[in-house]
Order: sequence, then structure tokens, then C-alpha cells
Amino acid sequence: MMVKRSICAVVAAMAVVLSLMAGAPAQAGKYTPRSGPTFNSATGNGAAQRSIVDKIVKTIRSTPRGAHIQIMTWNYASPTATDALLRAQKRGVKVNVLMAKGNLTRVDNPTFKRLRAGLDRGNRGRDKARRSWARTCVQSCRGRGGAAHAKFYLFSQSGRARNVLIQGSANLTTAASSNQWNDVRTTSGSNSGYGFARGVFAQMAKDKPARRPYTSWRGGPDRLAFFPIAGRGSADPVAGLLNRVRCRGAANTASGRTRILVAPDAMREDRGMALGRKLRRLWVDGCDVRIGYTVMGIDVGRMLRKPSRRGPVPLVHLVRDGNGDGQFDDYFHMKAMTIKGNMGGNRRSTVTLNGSANFSTSAARSDENIGISSRQGLTLRYEEHLTYWFNQFRGGSNRYVYGRQANADGRLVDGFLFGTAPVDGVDPYALVELD
Repeated sequence: MMVKRSICAVVAAMAVVLSLMAGAPAQAGKYTPRSGPTFNSATGNGAAQRSIVDKIVKTIRSTPRGAHIQIMTWNYASPTATDALLRAQKRGVKVNVLMAKGNLTRVDNPTFKRLRAGLDRGNRGRDKARRSWARTCVQSCRGRGGAAHAKFYLFSQSGRARNVLIQGSANLTTAASSNQWNDVRTTSGSNSGYGFARGVFAQMAKDKPARRPYTSWRGGPDRLAFFPIAGRGSADPVAGLLNRVRCRGAANTASGRTRILVAPDAMREDRGMALGRKLRRLWVDGCDVRIGYTVMGIDVGRMLRKPSRRGPVPLVHLVRDGNGDGQFDDYFHMKAMTIKGNMGGNRRSTVTLNGSANFSTSAARSDENIGISSRQGLTLRYEEHLTYWFNQFRGGSNRYVYGRQANADGRLVDGFLFGTAPVDGVDPYALVELD
């Protein structure tokens, strides 16, 4: 009897090996994506750098047969994700990926090309409704200008979770791990915003202007908004939050002042100036404001550093030149804000904003995703993260160098406010996504 069982076990193991060798679809993994925020660190160990990309890849690997994956990412350059997506399609998952066209036409992108070709091959013999694809969008998919700059990931099922939405600042690229600080927030279930985001994705896939490109959703304490900001009913959601702030009377801060932490990555152009002026007024009125940035327009930087009765608005330049060659190797790519204190008379308000949209006019014209939540625990997590990194970068250079930079056509355009003096003849931002 024992011999018979042993023979059966050997035969079963050989069958598994042979099926894998024959290219049989692998079973879905057992990972279930947890709800909440995920942050990575460009200067951490491998696991800390890859925390976001690894989460997305593990979520892909755990999608079962019959599930649907939809990915919108400004840039796509992850060989690991490509392997996982092609395997998912092989086991019966429908895969749809959208990316900005410029990241295929302006640069060579062998990873995206491999994904697209592999999905096309995997469609042979499949019903039209279950075919997968990888496509690109011209400018903003649903608008008339700008860029396809959104970053959100949709899974009908992964592990035990259904209706999974992962959205934030992270593209599905290697650079998003090794050179950038990013964030995503994961939600799942019937009130996750998943269905709403699917509708936006369907619009984006058509690659033509939508009748109402700005659209928003609310589910309890959570909101989602998708740019472009255009037409009636599309007021800037960031300005809307700041307009509700009252600087005194906070009951949930030790000082009694409302606290605002801002990490917009890029803060420039007319929209960046308007939001910057609002933040400066709140600072002068008594709010505790700190702004961490990667790219800042010269005019915005000058305005924020103007003298006031409380001094200039506190600024932190969130960039790192690791090898001393004058170029920034690592930088904050988050587009986040937290508010804690008095908002519209509610003295215990907590608000977190995250997503893909910088504080710029370019972002207002682009396809972007923004998440807003009044969940206290979420705000505390983001506050803790931002405060830690603001303090880590606080000891950097306070010298500011004003300059001009050539655009893609070689013409000089408005430059940026640098937090570290550049080396002669070297563009500090050569390795940085400027928007």
C-alpha cells in the first residue's frame, strides 16, 4: 500500500513538471492585496525600493482565471510585470494596459513592445470579448491636450479580494522603485471606487475627447477625481480643500493650528502659482505649512520665499545627488497633501490627498487620478511618512540657483528653482521626470 502511494506521488509530481514544461497555465497565487497606503524608498534596501511594484506584481500573479486586469500607467517598463501579465493571460485572465504614446515613440521601449506582442499572440483562438491588449494614448486620452499621466491599476479579483483599485503616483517601471519615492493607496470591495475607475478606463481606451473629461465619485469618507479639469463643474479639487481651511481652532493638533504638509513633486506654471499663493496666505494666517518639492517654478519659489511676519514658507527640496556629479539621482515623485485641523468649522478634520497630479497647469490639462479621504488613520500614516522624509532632507543645501533651461526644441524656457547648486554645464534635472 505504501509503495502504491509513493508511486502515485511520483507520477503526480512528474505530471506537474511535464505540464509546466509544456507551457500549461500556472495556477493563480494566494496573495490578497491589503487595503491602505504603500510607500517605497529610493534609498532603502531592495524590498523597500520595490514595495509598490512588488505589490502590483503579486496582485497580478494572484488573479484567477476569468478575472480582468486593467492598467493605466504613464510609462511602462517593468520586465517582471510583463512576465506576470503574460502568464495571467495564459491562465485565462483578460489583460488591458494603457500607456502614454510618447513613451513608445520618443524612446525605445522594448518592455512594452514585448508585452504588446505577447498579448497579441495569446489572443489566438480566444473570443473577442476575452482578448487582451496593450495600447497607447495620444496626449491626454480623454482630453484635448496634456498627457496620459494617470497611474491606476484595476483587478476584478486577486486572492480573496474583489474590485481592487490601486492608485497613486507610481508608474509600472523600474525607475519608480530605484530612483523615486512613490505612494499608492489600495481599496477593494463594493465601495472601493473600482466601478467608477473602470468607467474612466473605458473612456481612456477610446483615445478621444470625452464630453465631460473631469469626473468625480464619492463613497463615504473617500473621493476620487479624474482630470482633465475642463468645462462646467470641474473646479480644482486641491483648491477646494485649501479654501475650507481655517488656521486657528484646531482641536486635534498640539498647537491648535491647522497643519498642512504638501509634497507635490512639481509646483509650477499658473496653477502652481495659484495654489502656492493660497498656501502662503494660510502660512501667514497662522497655519503650520511645510512644502516638499522636486521641481518648482522660479516665480513660485520667489513668491513662497518672500518675507512675511512669520518669515518665508518652509520649503524642503526632496532630491538626492548620490554620486556628486551634479545630477539628481533620486527624487520624490509623490503628489500628496495632508491637512489636519480646522476645516469649515470642523475642528478635528483630517484629509489626505494622493494621486498622479502635480500642482501645475500641465496636470490640469492631462489625464490624472486624485484620491481624497477623510479617514483619520490614513492621514496619520501619510503625515508620519512625509514628516520623516522632510526631516531627512532638511539638512540639505539652502542655496538657490536661478537659471534657464532649453526645451526639446532647443529654445530657452522658464527654468526652475534649484535646491542644490548645479555643476557648470550639467543639467541637475536630466534624470528627473519634470511633470
